[in-house]
Amino acid sequence: MGRTYFVEEAIGQYLSDLSTKLKPYVTGLLIGQCSPQRDFVIRAVRTPPKDEQKDDNISPSKLTSIDEEWITTHASQVSRMLPGGLLVLGVFIIATPELSKDCQNALRKLIFSVEKSLTKRRLWKPAEEDVSDRAALQICSATRKVVCRTYDVQDPKSSAKPADWKYQSALSASWLALDCTVNVNVHIPLLATSPNHDLEKNTRNGLNRWSKQIEGSVFLINGQVKGDDTELLEGQKKLRGNTQSSTQFSDVKVLTQLSQGSSHRTTATVQVCSGSINLKGAVKCRAYIHNNKPKVKEAIQVVKSFLVH
Repeated sequence: MGRTYFVEEAIGQYLSDLSTKLKPYVTGLLIGQCSPQRDFVIRAVRTPPKDEQKDDNISPSKLTSIDEEWITTHASQVSRMLPGGLLVLGVFIIATPELSKDCQNALRKLIFSVEKSLTKRRLWKPAEEDVSDRAALQICSATRKVVCRTYDVQDPKSSAKPADWKYQSALSASWLALDCTVNVNVHIPLLATSPNHDLEKNTRNGLNRWSKQIEGSVFLINGQVKGDDTELLEGQKKLRGNTQSSTQFSDVKVLTQLSQGSSHRTTATVQVCSGSINLKGAVKCRAYIHNNKPKVKEAIQVVKSFLVH
């Protein structure tokens, strides 16, 4: 059985407008959130045209002219701007009937290129239970026919699987918001042995150590430690009135481990350094999670992934 995508109703009108104005094809990104039971698409964003394509008279006529680098760069920039819990979970192509046969091959290439670009600088590793399917949406500009398929981006040989595409109004209106502030004090030594004092490499190594500290931290939800499989809203009163326009907020606190326990042995290392970098301040996070009986572990994961994004 394939995955089901619940899609914000306004996206349907947005895609329809694109299919009317832009031909012979247009590409773009699907923004939303994955969960074990279902996936949510709350925004679609077309690929911006390059400067030389802004003239209406200049329009590529074949899918072979798709600029993968331009699309992956756009995906990376969009991903960096998203709040916690949201990600690029697919790509779309709206094309004329003449180009329909080539759409799936183009979508497959784009999905894997986009995912490779997004994971290149990522500090955290996906958990085993994380959803690795990404959506490939094809729309015919003439008939408005929608074909949605998924590919497993963890498997380079993945084949297309059918998926359902269902529109729903006010999809994210009552999602849950998670607020979190983490104080940062990271000391990064710059090794004298690094070739040309590789600043980026040293900085990344330091941030990797900090991200592992976040991974091993204890997360409090509204001041309480809750079991991973506990429902996030368990024990909380339901909002009265029109919940379709209400957002519930939860406070998340991160307790980092100050030192290793007695069961862990550590070995001091002396390194010759040419300098150091100190990162001090606070990282403020606001993450969102669906309201379909989310588990505590889902909430913690969206906060973690945002903090070390």
